[in-house]
Amino acid sequence: MEMRGIIIKVLAGLGVAVVLGYSLFALSDFIRGPRIILSSPLNGFSTTTPLITIAGVAEHSSDLLINGLVVPLDLEGNFQEQLILAPGYNIMTVAAKDHYNRTAEKKLEINLITNESATSTVATSTTATSTIIYK
Repeated sequence: MEMRGIIIKVLAGLGVAVVLGYSLFALSDFIRGPRIILSSPLNGFSTTTPLITIAGVAEHSSDLLINGLVVPLDLEGNFQEQLILAPGYNIMTVAAKDHYNRTAEKKLEINLITNESATSTVATSTTATSTIIYK
């Protein structure tokens, strides 16, 4: 009789472990919340072209906004959006929201170097690090 009681307790414990494991799996989207993975461009990127493409994946997200504008997501959460940069230093905000109204946000900093700013930076700066532009 004692062996039977031990087997029942082990099976009950195993059942509880299976139920808890499945519950954590089923609630993983709720626990994790939204996540943004930017694939391009890299943060701190400098360019001479004003038109850039921001691309990445928004995991566990229902809505994605870049600078407050809605960007469409495909079924896997991939996105791709083209933006025009202003001359100089630009900061873009990429925000994702899930079905539970939780948000994730990333800042993307990009520098648009124009011919005027490149020549003035090289001519006036002696100690700063300059980006050399080859044409």
